[in-house]
Amino acid sequence: MHESGDLFFALYVDDITLFGATGELKEQTINVLKTEFKVNDMGELNWLLGIQITFTDDGITLSQTTFIDKILNRVSMQDCKPVSTPIDSNHQLKAIEDDDQRTDATASQQIIGSLMYLVTGTRPDLVYTITHLSQFNSSPSTKHLTAAKRVLRYLQGTKDRHLFHPWNNQLKMTAYTDASYGNSLDTRRSFSAYIF
Repeated sequence: MHESGDLFFALYVDDITLFGATGELKEQTINVLKTEFKVNDMGELNWLLGIQITFTDDGITLSQTTFIDKILNRVSMQDCKPVSTPIDSNHQLKAIEDDDQRTDATASQQIIGSLMYLVTGTRPDLVYTITHLSQFNSSPSTKHLTAAKRVLRYLQGTKDRHLFHPWNNQLKMTAYTDASYGNSLDTRRSFSAYIF
């Protein structure tokens, strides 16, 4: 953050994003950066790390539709039939057992990793499901992979969902929490979660 509080920098590896009002301070900062680094000024922000950013008179919209399409294409599920929920509540998952068929851990981990990125970007509706599925990443069975692919089917039907942040909306922190009681089939532990 600039000492004036009027300009913010977001850095990720070699990507720098500046947030602030258009004006002299912003132009001076870009010019200073150009004296030290090779800079490509991309203009107004439209994409950032796989997140599409759209500015309107009403607010800012964040979407990862294109990222979801890439995931579906990578696992050859671009034409899959959508489902209405990310996880089947009638089938509880547990650690792999001797008679379960094992699956390629790398394939499962790649799907779960991609889904985790969605959760941190624009899809908080998947937090519980992805957290639950990630517990089985070290030794997944075909049941775990099927559950991960169900999330992809859910995304097929909901890929156009996005986050919308209206301008001039009062900033108010709200907290939500929930817990299950002893429903882990492996350890009888409870799961709890919170989001602000």
